[in-house]
Amino acid sequence: MRFKSLEMSNFMRYKGNNRIEFSCDDKKNVTIILGDNTAGKTTIAQAFRWCLYGALLTERGKKQEDYQLLNNDILAKMDANSRASVFIEIIAEDDRHVYQIRREVQYTRLYPKMIAKEFYKKVALYQSEKDDPDIKLEIQGDSEINELINELFPRNLSHYFLFDGERWSDATVDGVKENIKDSVHILTGLSAYQAAMKHLKDMGGNSVIRKFNDKIKGSGNIYDNLAEDRKQMERKIEKCEESVETAKINITHYETKCQEIENYLEENKNTEILQNKYKQCQVVRRTQEERKNSEYRALVQRFSEKAFMIFAEPMIEASLKMVKSVAGERRDIPHMHQASIDHIIKSGKCICGHSILPDSTEYQNLMEQRNYLPPADIGSLLGEFEHIGRNWKNTTSDTFDDMRESAQRVDDCLRAYEETCNQLSSIETQMNEQIDFKEKKNQLQHYRNEMKRHCNEKGELEGRIESYRKRIATIETDMRKQEAQSEENKKWRMRVEMAEQVYARMKKDFKEREREIFTELNQQIQNNFERMFNAKDKKIQLTEQYNIQMLYKTEIGGYREEKNLSEGEKIARNFAFIVTIMEYSRKKKAQKLMSDEIENDTLPIVLDGPFSKLGDENIRLIAKVLPEVSEQVIIFMLRKDWAYTGLDEYVGASYSIDKDADKSYASIRRTGGIL
Repeated sequence: MRFKSLEMSNFMRYKGNNRIEFSCDDKKNVTIILGDNTAGKTTIAQAFRWCLYGALLTERGKKQEDYQLLNNDILAKMDANSRASVFIEIIAEDDRHVYQIRREVQYTRLYPKMIAKEFYKKVALYQSEKDDPDIKLEIQGDSEINELINELFPRNLSHYFLFDGERWSDATVDGVKENIKDSVHILTGLSAYQAAMKHLKDMGGNSVIRKFNDKIKGSGNIYDNLAEDRKQMERKIEKCEESVETAKINITHYETKCQEIENYLEENKNTEILQNKYKQCQVVRRTQEERKNSEYRALVQRFSEKAFMIFAEPMIEASLKMVKSVAGERRDIPHMHQASIDHIIKSGKCICGHSILPDSTEYQNLMEQRNYLPPADIGSLLGEFEHIGRNWKNTTSDTFDDMRESAQRVDDCLRAYEETCNQLSSIETQMNEQIDFKEKKNQLQHYRNEMKRHCNEKGELEGRIESYRKRIATIETDMRKQEAQSEENKKWRMRVEMAEQVYARMKKDFKEREREIFTELNQQIQNNFERMFNAKDKKIQLTEQYNIQMLYKTEIGGYREEKNLSEGEKIARNFAFIVTIMEYSRKKKAQKLMSDEIENDTLPIVLDGPFSKLGDENIRLIAKVLPEVSEQVIIFMLRKDWAYTGLDEYVGASYSIDKDADKSYASIRRTGGIL
């Protein structure tokens, strides 16, 4: 994916029309836009965001409404009846298509105030074939337009490929830098699996499998009731899944809130000894909690396995005593029943070889013995019952002692855990005496409680979903028994089974592929971090949700996570992620070009002041990597920093931002070389 051009009209600092044509050359794939501080570099970066997503990158403490898009010079010349337009138009292309994205707002003026009021707004997107650009297809509907834009330029990744080096830590676009896992799936091709699985089974009443099932007919009220029960279960599952998604959003929200307060507390701890002691106690507490839980689970398991034997022992002894007093001495043959005697008589010959004739001695003896066998006599069953009772008693002979020892271990673990908790509380009190963290800590506890509540709610909902699915499986088994035996039903049943098999295979392949990609990205992000930064005592890694952790080497060996990062460290960490994602996408695209399969394009990288907080050596190392891993690099930066990049040989287009001291607006001028 490449940006071909960007055109701005009356957008913020830029009066009138200003157009930038970006280099799309394979080798000279860098476009450089140089300007001084406050000249308008960041405004161009904002133009990308606003055109693509209808939102701006906001500074801490500000909202979208606090930013005025209409150029002030244009607004000053308007009266109460005037109208003026702001628009941004981006043209982008991939290997097959050209995309024209245009977002426009018309304004009136709340005269005499210098306030612009929205009068009309529109977003349009046109798609054409690269080989036939004159025939354009207009995408209809705002939701369809935004969906396609998000496929081309995933919004959750915008904070990375539209990179603001100066305001990384204190700026957001409606929280888009959170939860980027889905967008990584888009870039790596995993979203195709998810879309297919959703179409097959995971989209409720509109899924393929649901529609196939609805085609299968039965007869009678029993079948109709089962079908209705299944639909109720499916509706409950859909409702629970919606609630699970809501819970996930809330969990992510409170995780972010907790992280913000934890970072604040970390930054303001001014006693290193207490801080280190506090962290050590946290590690000890986690270990003790795991051991406590493990011992408790072992105790519960022992109790579950043998408790019923122990509780049954008095009942078995009393039952045996009572039955024996009534039944008297046992005269049965062990393990035989009346059916065994009947079989011998029917055969006509005893096991001793004598013939069995009516009224013979053999016949009379067998009939006498028959009266002592179950079901006429319970002697044999009583013997088995007695054997089981003795076996249970022997099995549980040491159980009381084992459970006492296990319970003692649980108590010891709990006592040690509580002591460590008290120690942590004492350390917190000491730290609070030096800095008043009370309000922040109360907030943190509230957010943790809310996060825990939503986690519990999510777990409970997922348990219900699993229960409903098991119920559906049972219902469908019963429905099959009630189905009319017709060729039409057989056809649809076969289709359902085939769709289920395809779904199961895709789900298995998705999990395996997801793990492979995650492992590969995690290895590569560390390689790129080492390649771009001289930091032997640090490393970075991805979490399961694709958050980026920085780890520091400890004196005793191993690594620990460091959350209190400098601005330079944050930029280093995020650059390593950007390069890894772009490198992965480009590598996979090159592999796919050897086959007939369709592959997602890589994203361009748009960098606003990317090197402002890095040293000269790191600027050179990073800059050297960028043109190699992305098909297109667009950089806005200060003239004075350009020399450290060493990127002159990669530059295919260069621009200068001109702004006169006596004017409030800027303009963009193409240059023949780097100024």
